[in-house]
Amino acid sequence: MKNITLLAFSMFLLLGLTACSNQKGQASNSNEQKTNKTQEQSSNKKDVKEVVWGQLSSQQKERITGTWKDSKVSKVTLTKDMMSQIKDNSYEGKEVYLINFPTKDKFEPNIIAVYADAYTFNYIGDAVVY
Repeated sequence: MKNITLLAFSMFLLLGLTACSNQKGQASNSNEQKTNKTQEQSSNKKDVKEVVWGQLSSQQKERITGTWKDSKVSKVTLTKDMMSQIKDNSYEGKEVYLINFPTKDKFEPNIIAVYADAYTFNYIGDAVVY
């Protein structure tokens, strides 16, 4: 009777250890899958600067020094004062990208600043630069 109890207890412990080790393995695999998925999404997603560059007019591109890679991007929340060059008023109060492209102009400010939708990267309009 002791041997049967000891054997049952040993099997119970062995099954418990096996179950715990499988949970760690599954969690590890799940984390690896999430990491791989995130890397795939970021490598497939184009840079907002590159997308907006493709939407600029030829006159704007002629004034710019370099390419889209030379621009600087930041996120801003549009206020009513910032929207004088934007026709779509639905962007007021929303967070958008502000992209500054350096220009060949000799006078300050020597940048072209434009706004882009934070999700679609669509060109919204020009930013007023002081």
